[in-house]
Amino acid sequence: MNLFDTVMKNTQIILTPKNLISTYNQTKVRYHIVTEPNYKEMSSKNSEESVIRHGVVTAQNPKVITKDFLYKMSGFGDEAKSYLKELNNVLERNEPALLYSYKNESTDLEIVSGNPKEVSERIKNRLINKKSNHTVIKGVNSLWDVSLFKFIFDYTKKSSKNNFDELNKSGLLEIKNGIPHSERKRIEGLFKLAKEGKVKIEDVHNELNEWDLFEEYQDQFFSLIK
Repeated sequence: MNLFDTVMKNTQIILTPKNLISTYNQTKVRYHIVTEPNYKEMSSKNSEESVIRHGVVTAQNPKVITKDFLYKMSGFGDEAKSYLKELNNVLERNEPALLYSYKNESTDLEIVSGNPKEVSERIKNRLINKKSNHTVIKGVNSLWDVSLFKFIFDYTKKSSKNNFDELNKSGLLEIKNGIPHSERKRIEGLFKLAKEGKVKIEDVHNELNEWDLFEEYQDQFFSLIK
């Protein structure tokens, strides 16, 4: 059985987060991944124990991007980029898509009595009425981070339709001159935050370069460093 099959077969989401990924703000999910201990296979003990790994996944609000953006950021070689460019010309459409990014912070680990199924249910029952976002995952011992990635994939898939609908209703998916309306609003927000000293000027510069918008906004940019 390959890695993918192992994770798919043995990873179970016992408790799903109460809230989907927010369209406009960061979303934090506290995770609890329950697995068998690595030493179980080498142990002759009859007692059952489980490992619980705790941590926090932070999902940034989804960023509206285009095929042109992906083309620039793809990391492909020149020949592959030429093909993608020709493909874009043939399709003649630059429809928006959503880009999700995450940060994982593993916080602590504990070993408790009981098999993973029992322990997972205990944690679920303790957290099910909490207002904050929690997930309980019954995972694979040596592949616990892959089990976490499976959760992230499923969570993103479940959230994406709601995010897309909300952005569409607000007009932020509209593309003008190859740039999503949401990105122009984001850039305007970055300029405001930079003036207040809440973000680095380098962050504004990087965002402008990512979209080839530095020339358009250069007067505003240089006003930040006067």
